[in-house]
Amino acid sequence: MDLEKKLAPSILIAFAVETLTATWFLKIPGWAPLFSILYLASGIAIAGMLLYFPAIRLPSPGRKPWQSPINQRRLVITGLIALVLHSWCLYWFDEIPIDISNADMLPIIKVMGERFIAGQHSHIYDPIPAIWHGALPIYLPAMWLPYVPALALGIDMRWIAIAGLLFAFGTFVFLYRPSGDRRPFFLGVLAFLLFWWVVADNTAGVVSVSEEGVVIGYYVLLVLALLSRKPWLTGIAISLCMLSRYALVGWIPAYLLYLALERRWRHLSIITLTGMVCFTLLFLVPVGWPTFLRLIHLPADYVAFADRVWNDSPEVFSLAPGLAWFFGRKGVAILHSLLIILSFTLPILFTVLACRRRAGSRPISNIPLAALKLSLVIFYSFIDVPYLYLFYTSSLVSLIVMALLITPYRKQVT
Repeated sequence: MDLEKKLAPSILIAFAVETLTATWFLKIPGWAPLFSILYLASGIAIAGMLLYFPAIRLPSPGRKPWQSPINQRRLVITGLIALVLHSWCLYWFDEIPIDISNADMLPIIKVMGERFIAGQHSHIYDPIPAIWHGALPIYLPAMWLPYVPALALGIDMRWIAIAGLLFAFGTFVFLYRPSGDRRPFFLGVLAFLLFWWVVADNTAGVVSVSEEGVVIGYYVLLVLALLSRKPWLTGIAISLCMLSRYALVGWIPAYLLYLALERRWRHLSIITLTGMVCFTLLFLVPVGWPTFLRLIHLPADYVAFADRVWNDSPEVFSLAPGLAWFFGRKGVAILHSLLIILSFTLPILFTVLACRRRAGSRPISNIPLAALKLSLVIFYSFIDVPYLYLFYTSSLVSLIVMALLITPYRKQVT
């Protein structure tokens, strides 16, 4: 407990640095490259310090959680957040329509969803002549499938991503427990600043032009699944994350290795089986095996894509907390190689070393969660094209973890 008290201010400072260097500090012209270093260092620091906190668990909901006055207040706060989201989204949706002149992500996903609704399952990943003279869809099924109901109902498809954001911030509200201490207050301020940046400022385009709200929802679900110790839920969450964005690719072998080192064979078996079932239902059934074989080769095209972005929109690399700016256009291939090597090796090495220290009677806990945080910060820091909206998945993961670390929920749980 003494070590926890000593580390609590440090990990909160690291979270503040991570949050501000990915949000409001980016308003300072010309400083983004420096902030990218601070962003990487703070994320690694959070992952490292997580190991020395007591094992994090979700608070018990109690027998009748919705009759609890504090939960009723949290529900009201979440409803107010939903109203704020709704108001700002109506503004941004009207101000910035879904159009390839603004961004091509959602228009491409829209065509994929419309092809699915029309029963053209074998043509979902065919080129789209109306977008960039034949854009090739690259989005994995868990990215575009959630938008199908909105397209079928004729509503703005961006409400699906907003639902993911509401789930993430609503989760924070239900886990956050304010007190007279300054640290929970400071955490609440940081949460507000992050929320306001994403929703009201919209510099990153998370609300108006990106699909990232869905990914954020998946990764928050993964954090909750890991802390719930339910292997089937963890398997589903891992599948949704992996079948939406490749950011999890380096963490999965590290996590499976952790389960093996801990001899949790039942968890390992259930997670593996659940992953296979989800892969079959979410990927093979909708689009088939040939499409899967084609998509697994997509990362090899990222270097050429990054080169095109350097040519067409070089400002992207100097406006986000990614390290691509330091490598420049000539270093894209080196950066991509580092992304692959570090994404796989560092989480595994981190996990092995943490398990060895714990075997030596060290007070080590939260290894899978810490390795997940490390994986995300490494992946996004070294990503080939650092679009700003990508970085908030890692930020929201940190926010949920901090809610459980900084607010004194353990005193209220029986």
